[in-house]
Amino acid sequence: MRRQILSLTFLTASGMLVCQHSAACAQGPSISLQPKLKSLQAPAIEPRRSAVAAKQDEPSDVHGVWLLIEYDGATIGYESLTTTEVDDSNGETSVFSSPEKTPVVSRRRETHLKLKRFGNDLSVSAHLETVETIDGVLQSWSLRRTAADGSAIQRSATWDAARQAFLIRGGATDPTKSELLQSRVQPRSPILSAWLATPDLERPQQWSSAVLFPETSAIVDVEIRQLSPQSLRLKDGSTIAVTRHDYWPTNQPELRSSVYYDKEQEVVMVEQPLLGKSLRFYRTDAATALGAENLESLDLQFMTSLPLRRPLLNPERSDVVRMMISVGVSEQISLPSSDFQAVEQKAPNTLIVKLTHPKTTTDEAGPATHLRNNKRLDRKFTDSSRWINSTDDNVRRMAVIGGGAVSDPHEKCKRLSSYIRSHLRPAAFSTSLRSASEVAKSRRGDCTEYAVLLAAVMRSEGVPSRVAVGFAYVPNPASFAPHMWTEAWIDGQWIPFDATLGGEVNPVTRLKVTDSPLSENVTSGTLLFIPLLNFLGRATVEILPEE
Repeated sequence: MRRQILSLTFLTASGMLVCQHSAACAQGPSISLQPKLKSLQAPAIEPRRSAVAAKQDEPSDVHGVWLLIEYDGATIGYESLTTTEVDDSNGETSVFSSPEKTPVVSRRRETHLKLKRFGNDLSVSAHLETVETIDGVLQSWSLRRTAADGSAIQRSATWDAARQAFLIRGGATDPTKSELLQSRVQPRSPILSAWLATPDLERPQQWSSAVLFPETSAIVDVEIRQLSPQSLRLKDGSTIAVTRHDYWPTNQPELRSSVYYDKEQEVVMVEQPLLGKSLRFYRTDAATALGAENLESLDLQFMTSLPLRRPLLNPERSDVVRMMISVGVSEQISLPSSDFQAVEQKAPNTLIVKLTHPKTTTDEAGPATHLRNNKRLDRKFTDSSRWINSTDDNVRRMAVIGGGAVSDPHEKCKRLSSYIRSHLRPAAFSTSLRSASEVAKSRRGDCTEYAVLLAAVMRSEGVPSRVAVGFAYVPNPASFAPHMWTEAWIDGQWIPFDATLGGEVNPVTRLKVTDSPLSENVTSGTLLFIPLLNFLGRATVEILPEE
């Protein structure tokens, strides 16, 4: 398990976390605007004349903001945001022409984060550029994200009003790739802090809007609320009057972020929940933000795992493992039961989980076989799909070679798992989900790509499959770390296989949080790991004695 991934890397932190926190990201956008909004079109926002006049008096039409990024007391990065007014008709820079027309601006956001895990440099930088109205209605965007190893992802998109969709160009492996991301309304920009405080809005105190997150190509319903003026204590000990705006995924109000503005409607601080603590962005100047002495490398080794009080003894040979998972007294937690995972809800904040090894029957004339049951199986686990495109020529070729001439599905899946492990090279984690055909062509990836390709070659060989997301046991330090693996439907049970390791795995070493057939509506690998946020930074795990 040396290739455990960092599934929750912050990346473009000031906007992406809303998407990471929303399980609705994997669904098509369903916008529920408040009654005062007259249509499903994102409402236009008209600035006050005083604000327009103030802009016209400025010597420059370029406005810049610098923010220091802190987590748990450590300064781990910085962010800059530049806003330039543009002429919507010809693309040239201009000042606001009239208060009757919603101005269009170009925004550039640079995010730099210094991260590491197990001694490896996981630092990341991201450049996001948008063209949007002053109230955030998104017209186009381009994103470039660069990892510490130099690998980069670049994507761009333009809104097509006729098709009610963004035409997205570029991908993790193919810069010429294009796809449509449809939405019933034109969504707003992920740079929420830049448009939340647009003045004199004809809208209720609380309203909702669709927001697009380029990193994951997902559109999320976000609730927004403006609070009454309050006081905010700054880092230097002084206190100022601020206006606070809260926003959160519509279906998860507990995952609330806040933006604080001063009387000039400048961002003072942004606060976002992350792994049980708060990620904060403080306004500063360029010299302070760029000072190398301000940056500490945030070690994510223990933030992205569930620590154990004692290690598992002989986990690969164990038949049963019992554990207690708990969170804070005022919190709630849940897990699904599955073929080899029995979950007992002892209290809203406490679970007893029993993991078991598959039961088998032994035939003296042949190998051990798993006990059968009569469950019916949906075709979504057998058909070729957008991500698990099992009919692709490269995928089929790998399936035939890797599976060999054996007919027993269990032995075939073991061979396929070992074959994938030996023919793929490890790569840094990426939030861009890649199809099995892309992985078969590049032969590189993290555990997400390993799992997707294994699921595809299984289906190509006639074995139903799906991917599973959860935590895998790591002996040193003893913990359960985020991971993805593959499950094959054999004799009426979902048997786990792990191409990252190469072979069948004992279910007692896997704590499953969710599984997926990877249907067409899944837009990002990050979205598959969203349910893990309910555990990271919150849950404690204790191995219980055998019954």
